[in-house]
Amino acid sequence: MIKKKKNEILEPPHAILASDISRVVLGNGLTVLVKEVYPASVVSISLWARAGSVDESEEEAGIAHFVEHMLFKGTKTRPVGKIAQEIHSLGGYLNGFTSYNCTCYWIVLPARYFSTALEIMSDAVLNPMIDPAEIDKERGVIIEELKMYEDRPDAYTFEKMMRLAYIKHRYGRPIIGYEKVLREINAGDINRFYTNYYKPNNMAVVAVGNFDISKVLNKSAQHFEHLPPGHVHPNPSAREPSQNEFRRLDMKGKLEGGHLSLGFHIPGVFAGDTFACDVLATILGEGRSSRLNLGLREKLSIVTSVDASVFAEKDPGLFVVEALFEPAKLKKVEIAIFDEIEKLREKPVSDEELRKAKNMVESKYIFAQETVEGQGRKAGYYEALGDYTMADRYVQKLYAVTASDVMRCARKYLARENASLVTYIPNGKRK
Repeated sequence: MIKKKKNEILEPPHAILASDISRVVLGNGLTVLVKEVYPASVVSISLWARAGSVDESEEEAGIAHFVEHMLFKGTKTRPVGKIAQEIHSLGGYLNGFTSYNCTCYWIVLPARYFSTALEIMSDAVLNPMIDPAEIDKERGVIIEELKMYEDRPDAYTFEKMMRLAYIKHRYGRPIIGYEKVLREINAGDINRFYTNYYKPNNMAVVAVGNFDISKVLNKSAQHFEHLPPGHVHPNPSAREPSQNEFRRLDMKGKLEGGHLSLGFHIPGVFAGDTFACDVLATILGEGRSSRLNLGLREKLSIVTSVDASVFAEKDPGLFVVEALFEPAKLKKVEIAIFDEIEKLREKPVSDEELRKAKNMVESKYIFAQETVEGQGRKAGYYEALGDYTMADRYVQKLYAVTASDVMRCARKYLARENASLVTYIPNGKRK
């Protein structure tokens, strides 16, 4: 048992991931993380490149995501469509995603086909065919994806809030990029970005499932160690200056309800206060019993939905509040949100509320590890950011958060002068 403050006893975190992981760095700098899971009928293999939208200049915004679309298209020995066909024929599936700080490719399939999957993964990532004709096809797919994203009022409102909150840092730019830039990206651009960032010393392979660790390490060396290491030429984002005044953007458009997105600057994922901010977000806006839901939805009936969350990345992130409401109630919603925040700034939360919030955070963590894919995702994400052991330490540090920590962070970060607010309502007179 872990003793907390006076009269409070809490169970230690039950979710353990990183302590069971074997981490090996090959001679060329490629990191390999392996976790054995018994019994497991499937395995998850993911490859992580430390290359995301934050590494792009303004002139190449969206190229990291474009590269992701191209890497599973085909290779010198596997024509377009063959990679997906092979994986599906083995009873598996594959996909990828691009984030701010990394790009991930993963395969999940029956455990007995692990060696085949690792060979396919290495071929897809190390030997991609950057065919101009396929680039044009994917360009259309990506631009359509961008337009679909912009047609979602909640996503569009959040995107505008990020742009408002981040004046200098590239977190303020959408991961998918801009249509104007996407239309100009060519094979040379993609090759340059790929060649710079997709080096073994800038990547990690994560394998989770029912297999022998030594076999995974041997196969990883067989498929990846021939690739020579190289220097990655960094293109770091500008640092975001401190915000000292309230920012606001009011938008109108063709939509049904009203949307609100509010962001407060907070530290990055490895900073100490991030854990208290996560607990604070849970208390304020996670679930039906959260303060925002009880106050704005149940008591005042002025929102359809409301929640709070933490945007936690490698660099300083945001504490985010989002709401959906009837447009005529916009002013009441704004006032009520800041009123609930002010209560957390003025008075410590109860032991019961704090304990419940920690349990909720741990539950989310456990549910995310119910599959080998989820475990690989969690370990790989933190490894790409710099330290895979944070996968366990995050929950452990959450349990150390006190009520005074929560109030201190509410006072420090949830200040009006540190806030960026975006509202999006239908065309018509605002009340």
